[in-house]
Amino acid sequence: MKTYVWVSFAFMGWAYYEISGGADFAPEQREVIVAETETSPTPEVVTRAATPTLLSVSTSNVTPAPEAENAVLVSAPAPVEPAPVVAEPAPEVIEVVAPMIEDPVDIREVASSRVNMRAGPGTNFDVIVTLDGGTEIEVLDVNASGWANVATVDRGIEGWMAERLLTSPDA
Repeated sequence: MKTYVWVSFAFMGWAYYEISGGADFAPEQREVIVAETETSPTPEVVTRAATPTLLSVSTSNVTPAPEAENAVLVSAPAPVEPAPVVAEPAPEVIEVVAPMIEDPVDIREVASSRVNMRAGPGTNFDVIVTLDGGTEIEVLDVNASGWANVATVDRGIEGWMAERLLTSPDA
């Protein structure tokens, strides 16, 4: 079978070589046209208005357009001179620091001789690591079905274990 595959590939290669011109093959020469680029003027830079107030439209400036029944023409009000800026002293800032209250950390130990830490809360999830009895772990959360989201204290590996396989929280 291997021989048949090799012979087939060799035949197809030879056939392609002959169909495309063989030894007389010369690639088509294409004419290249170079286009000149047109330089455009630099765009107008739009900046923020010097006035700190918003411009409003009064109803006296609204007139209906003759060609459209519901269209209105609006004219902008005349520019307003900006008010001079007066520097006021900054108010004194008093920083109040509240004492930080840390949540107590729930540290437990593996109660059985060897326990699997899994990727999710159930035996159908993959085993991440197997921990020996007495290994210290931090309990992050316990769900209603009895599975604890835990992290190893020494290596920081996070996973799930059955809560019944851990020492009690009071110990």
